[in-house]
Amino acid sequence: MTKSKIYLTLLLFFFAIYVLTGQGSIQSEEGKTLFLLTQAMVENQTLSFSDGVRLEDDSGSHYSKYGLGASVLAIPFYLLGKLISLLLGIEASLATQFTVSMINAVLTALSCGKVFLFATERFKFSSRTAWVLAMGFGLSTIAWYYSEDFMNEPATTFFLLSAVYWMTDHDSERRELNLLWAGIFLALAVSCRVSTLVAVPGFILYQGLVWAESKEKSMQDLFSHLLRFAMPVITILILLMIYNYSRFADPFATGDETFRGRFWLGLFGILFSPGKLLFLFNPLTLFGCLAWLPFLRAQRKTALLFGWLIVSHLLLFSSWYSWQGGMSWGPRLMLVVLPYFVLPIGFLLREYMQAIKLPIIIALIAGVLIQLPSVTVNISRYYYEMSQKFGSNGHDQILFSPEHSQLIGQFKQVAVVFDSLDDSLQKVQMVSLAKRGEQFLGADVKVVLDNDLTVNAFNFWWYYLYLFGHPFYFWLLPPVVLMGVITLSGYKLYRYTGSSQS
Repeated sequence: MTKSKIYLTLLLFFFAIYVLTGQGSIQSEEGKTLFLLTQAMVENQTLSFSDGVRLEDDSGSHYSKYGLGASVLAIPFYLLGKLISLLLGIEASLATQFTVSMINAVLTALSCGKVFLFATERFKFSSRTAWVLAMGFGLSTIAWYYSEDFMNEPATTFFLLSAVYWMTDHDSERRELNLLWAGIFLALAVSCRVSTLVAVPGFILYQGLVWAESKEKSMQDLFSHLLRFAMPVITILILLMIYNYSRFADPFATGDETFRGRFWLGLFGILFSPGKLLFLFNPLTLFGCLAWLPFLRAQRKTALLFGWLIVSHLLLFSSWYSWQGGMSWGPRLMLVVLPYFVLPIGFLLREYMQAIKLPIIIALIAGVLIQLPSVTVNISRYYYEMSQKFGSNGHDQILFSPEHSQLIGQFKQVAVVFDSLDDSLQKVQMVSLAKRGEQFLGADVKVVLDNDLTVNAFNFWWYYLYLFGHPFYFWLLPPVVLMGVITLSGYKLYRYTGSSQS
């Protein structure tokens, strides 16, 4: 099997997993806001929408406080949902939410593919090592959880990783074109999250090192290369300022309160708190830290770029007003830098295979087990339960109390939901409420825990179809087919990456 076929099989493998475990709906506040903007652009050709997302939202026009990129990217998915609605007779709001909710399944699969390409083409790792690293990122980190809702992080992760991929191509003959592609993808990342601008100095540093090592050095070449890279980013910034002005009559206003957090609290929370600890929710990142020295020895310029991306985002998000990422799984905002922890692990495998292979496999499997409860049961259930128990201090308990860590609590929620499967009457009542479109915004926490189907059932779209009484070929056939695709593609990847150590 050629490398291109391995790559396509890998994309199919991850995409099938993400679709199988997807929730098929948009449940986060950010996702609902991004969806409403997409809907407004398609249906009304406007940037404002009338529906509120939070209890305190008034009845006037609303604007998204998030970047424009993800909502624009979702337009084809929204149109696909409308087409499915017409063909199958499904309610348009359900069909469009379903297709848009799958956007991050596509983007996260593409990020896994980019990890594979980066490992084989930039670092010259074997296909087997590259596949292990792709699985490490795609299934053993919080990337798996964020593949199932419509949020900005997966798009930002893919676009930034693509920018780094094109920037680090060593072919001097393609340098100018590669810089343009790097600038385009970085611009797309900025369109989703303007905070990605913090990455720019790292790219400049990398290009400066490339220029310093070139045989024919001239300041004009350096300037022209940086300008080629910068033009797409400058263009997108101008468009975003126009967008900001249309929303808030101020080109520099984003509507998001960014830097009013406490830096040391945020830094401690991301690195040490039991509820958001980066290394706890993503065990492979520990080996990424251990891999730094061999990585630096082998690829100095790329290692410095990776290091800048990690440190700059860590410092930035430690200062963020919501460093914890709201009601989220693990350190949500740090998802964007996880590829730069995972990829260097290949250098450890290359130099210390016999000593490090087993610990890395154990960490990879542990990471997969850590992610499983987050994709099985809606994570908001534990937040609601802690709110019921501790009131307004519930979130702090999740963040800073080891015994109430989200990781422990989420496993308990899976057990609670599993035990409730026998209560068929309660399930019928919850399904009836869901069919009527019952909203629990602002409702008492106990009411939500007792009646909201999304926090009392396994969080898979095909399982909801089963509960809603759809024909078996709607809810049973898709997971069976997806399991077959995962098994077949996984077997092919295992076989061919083992035989093609190239």
